[in-house]
Amino acid sequence: MPGANVASTSLIEEWAAQEKVEVQIDRLTNLGNKLLLTLAAEAQARSGHDILYMTTWSPHDYALSLEPVNDVMTELIKQNGPVTDIATYLGRTQDHWLAVPATIGNQIQGPCSRIDLMKQYAGIDVQAMYPAGEPPKADAWTLDTFVKAAEACHKAGFPFGIGLGTTEDSVCAAGAFFQCLGAELVDAEGTITVKSDAVRQALDYYTRLARFFPPEAPSWDNASNNKWLIWGRGTLILNPPSAGQSRSATHHKSPSSAGLTACPLGPKDALRRACRSSGASGTSARTRRPPRACWCTSRNHRPSSSLLRQAAVMTCRPLPNSRH
Repeated sequence: MPGANVASTSLIEEWAAQEKVEVQIDRLTNLGNKLLLTLAAEAQARSGHDILYMTTWSPHDYALSLEPVNDVMTELIKQNGPVTDIATYLGRTQDHWLAVPATIGNQIQGPCSRIDLMKQYAGIDVQAMYPAGEPPKADAWTLDTFVKAAEACHKAGFPFGIGLGTTEDSVCAAGAFFQCLGAELVDAEGTITVKSDAVRQALDYYTRLARFFPPEAPSWDNASNNKWLIWGRGTLILNPPSAGQSRSATHHKSPSSAGLTACPLGPKDALRRACRSSGASGTSARTRRPPRACWCTSRNHRPSSSLLRQAAVMTCRPLPNSRH
């Protein structure tokens, strides 16, 4: 995200000034899986950074190498209220927190759609569903409605831009629909649960829906959906924050009628809660279990925990000129 490094650097430097300590920040690109390779190397070497940024399932991948951050999370939850279900799912085991949910990397990956095209081709008035200053009127915005709208827009030549690749946006989109229908490939105990009615139902639904995705969707990466909407080729994507930031960064004159909606209503309203991805940070400690998480091999556990706590508090502050 353009400007993200500036914002995070400012938060870290503010903390360092308060604590009177020096901090070295290493920016690791995700290109070529550099971040994943760094995580694997440091976990095996039991040495490296004090604090590391981890996405999605990484905290659980390295659970045995991460210092519990219950002390940080207990205080943060007391100050700011409970954490979202998906952040808890990704950042916590049964008995302790593995990582602190981070603002960077967190996205509510709900639909960002072209208001004009949705109305013209799918017969859906997004502004009527979400009237300004009033409660939503979106009870009819369901999974069945979603697939019918995808079909209508596909026929009109403006398909929904949802990827079928191997990168995070594609995986999170598929995972959201699976969760919506109660489908799990592996349960909380590690038991493989692929052969279930819920998984069959999810596969059936996603197969029907994917017929109306762009033909190149299997090769998409995390930038593809943004470009799809920005360049006016499609009606809807799942990943609104990145599209808006990319549009601003490139100064592209993309259609201005794009609007955000909640995800379509699924069983028990699960999809509206599931269409999101989460970033986390953690810390580590040499003397305890071998991640924004902290390695168990870190010699700087106290300042690392302090920085995690302070960064989380700072990111909860209202933005300048914010109405919320």
